[in-house]
Amino acid sequence: MDALVIILLVAAVAVAVIFYRKYQAAQAAQGRSTAAAGPPRDPLATESVRSDPRRITVGDVIRFDGRDFIVRGSIRFDQDGFEWQEHFLDDVEEKRWLSVEDDEGLEIGYWTAVKGADLQPGPKTLDYEGRTYELDEKGSARFSAVGTTGTGPNGRVEYYDYESGDALLAFERYGDGDWEMATGRSVGEYELDIYPGSD
Repeated sequence: MDALVIILLVAAVAVAVIFYRKYQAAQAAQGRSTAAAGPPRDPLATESVRSDPRRITVGDVIRFDGRDFIVRGSIRFDQDGFEWQEHFLDDVEEKRWLSVEDDEGLEIGYWTAVKGADLQPGPKTLDYEGRTYELDEKGSARFSAVGTTGTGPNGRVEYYDYESGDALLAFERYGDGDWEMATGRSVGEYELDIYPGSD
C-alpha cells in the first residue's frame, strides 16, 4: 500500500513538472513574439504622417480643422471601373464623412449628414439654406464596406451630387432604402494630416 502511494505521488509530481515546463515554454514564446512585434507605436508621432488620402484605411487618424478623427469605416465604390471612397470619421463629439475621388485631379469632400430635410434629388438645381446648387453628376455604383458605416457589407447605391462653388450637396440611396442627404465642402489635399493606424 505504501508503495502504491509513493508511485502515485511520484506520478503526480512528474505530471506537475511537465505542465509547469509547458507553461514556461508558452510564456517564453509569447514574450519573444511580443518583443519581435516591437513596442507600441504612437499613431500621432510626426514621422508617421502619410500624405496620400487615397490610402486612408479603417483605424487611421485624420487631423483636420484642428480636430483628430478616427476612421471607423470605409466604403469603396465602383462605377464601371471608376472607383472612389468615403470614410466615416468620428472624434466622439462629431461624426463626419470624407470622400476621396481621383477624377482628373484629387477631389476631397468633408461631409455632414442632414436629417429631416424636405428635399429630393433629381432637378437640375436645388435651393438649400440660401444657396442654389447645380447638379454635377448622378448615377449608380456597386459598393463594399468595412468597419462601421451604417450600410450593408456590399450592394448597390444610387447618387446625385450637386455643387455651389466649394459648397457641396449630395444624396445617396443604398439598395431600396431612403435617400440620405449630406452637405459638405471641398477640402485641399494638404489640409489633411493622415496618421496610419497600422503599417
